[in-house]
Amino acid sequence: MTEENSTASQNITNTDQTTPAVFFDPRQIILIVQFYFKYAVLAVGIFGTAANALVLYALFAHNAHEVKKRVINLLIINQNVLDLCSCLALTISVGVEVNNIYLKGSLGYFMCTVFINGTATHIAMSGSVINLVAVTIERYLKVVHAIWSKTHLRRWMIHAAMAFAWIGGFAHSAPVSFLTSRLQNGLCHAFIESKESQWIFGSFSVGFFFFFPLLIFIYCYWRIVVVIRRQMRVMAGHNVEGSAQMTASQAQSKRVKWNIIKTMIIVTVAFVVCWFPMNVYVLILTISAKTTTLAVGYYPTIFLVYLNICMNPFIYALKHEGVKHQLARLMVCRKPRDIGDTPGSNGNRAGGTQQTRNKVACN
Repeated sequence: MTEENSTASQNITNTDQTTPAVFFDPRQIILIVQFYFKYAVLAVGIFGTAANALVLYALFAHNAHEVKKRVINLLIINQNVLDLCSCLALTISVGVEVNNIYLKGSLGYFMCTVFINGTATHIAMSGSVINLVAVTIERYLKVVHAIWSKTHLRRWMIHAAMAFAWIGGFAHSAPVSFLTSRLQNGLCHAFIESKESQWIFGSFSVGFFFFFPLLIFIYCYWRIVVVIRRQMRVMAGHNVEGSAQMTASQAQSKRVKWNIIKTMIIVTVAFVVCWFPMNVYVLILTISAKTTTLAVGYYPTIFLVYLNICMNPFIYALKHEGVKHQLARLMVCRKPRDIGDTPGSNGNRAGGTQQTRNKVACN
């Protein structure tokens, strides 16, 4: 995705000598869209950083209060950390770009590669895709192959999957970005000179980071839903016949498992919807010549991708029971106390007792 950052500006440059002077100049539209696009993305980055940080706190608090530590929490926490890093890196990148800093030397090349060309953002976003696949496979094994997962699925495997998400994101984005970044007259550019190399990298990115995960999502969640519906029918039949009764702990475990699955299905659907236009756009670029019309399409498609990393915390806040519970407790704990009791009065002592109870409940 690194070489796409300068797509619009390259198209403007390439059409300077070929586009006739007309009253309605598409290049002016691109420049206007580009100007407002930067500030819209900056707002998404700031808002997404704050929202992801709040949800990350809720996930840590939920994980700390659980009596039985569930491995899935680690993967969801890692997913949120990757989204948080994406938003933070995006904010820094756009903030540096809008200031129009004259870049030179090693520091300028570093700023160009890591921030302006979005390497830091792409590392976290690519890692987020890998981690989302890991969450899906982990849920698939837990539900569809429950006995096998209890016997063979170990905590170190989850830790390895979390580390691989970061390593894979770095390996995909960093080398290409450092090889294609250029400084010219204090400005940052990124392009792949060879059309064959651009086609190979674009096709690999689309295939490995979108269509391959999409196949895994469809198969795994389809199998998960089929197995859970079958289990529900079996348990309903037992309850009607009176031959078996599900205990309260089993019911709670099933409810928590299904809640996590529903949350991750919604996160996955949001990922597919937001990333699909961008990947189609990249495929079109790899097989056709760049034109001003295609340059206009870059901004809405990439904005959807950036919007996706800002969307996930709201999905967690609305659907994940652990996050909802922790955020609700946080709001209750931050409510202002009633004032007006005179010092030493019974009401004040009662209020102090109530505040003490509230503090205990919030810890």
